[in-house]
Amino acid sequence: MTEPLSLRLLDGVARGLALIAGTCVVLLSLLIVYDITARSFFSHSLEGTDELGGYTLALIGSLGLSYTLIRRGHPRIDLAFRFFPARMRAGLHVLALAAITGFALFMTDHAIGDFTETIAFGTVTNTPLQTPLWVPQAIWVFGTGFFALTAGVLTLHAALLFARDPHRLEKLYGPITVDEEVGEYTHADAPASGTKES
Repeated sequence: MTEPLSLRLLDGVARGLALIAGTCVVLLSLLIVYDITARSFFSHSLEGTDELGGYTLALIGSLGLSYTLIRRGHPRIDLAFRFFPARMRAGLHVLALAAITGFALFMTDHAIGDFTETIAFGTVTNTPLQTPLWVPQAIWVFGTGFFALTAGVLTLHAALLFARDPHRLEKLYGPITVDEEVGEYTHADAPASGTKES
């Protein structure tokens, strides 16, 4: 069964953002290696490597949220979950997604507030790079905003499945099973997500 186009588009964008975040980590690693080598052998140091590391951490934190949500990578406490009736489990999946959506909206609201304040005051970092703070904050706003959008769409999809197909709801949005985790690491079977075919 193929999922709606909106979910597949979200998955494609989330995958692209995750690749960008991973590329930034690789580039930062190379920059750190260069900085260490230059300091050790040429008594020269790049200024701002630690600052760029902080920006990279914020970047991967915000851009990776949606991809992690779609892949069901966020932690779920499910010790007693399997003892609940199927209908109750399905309802709790919808509730969990709704809670994540609320948290994502909260994050986005605060990110936008900080961003607009930075724009208003023209704030720059008190570092050698003198980076305008709106640059990393804009990435953070985009990442959290897309996370909120993704969570909202998944919540709506889960709510529709709750009425039409609770079994599929559990497969797409329930906690990853042990078999799925083993399959992921052995490449035998990828974990189900809201955008995969079954």
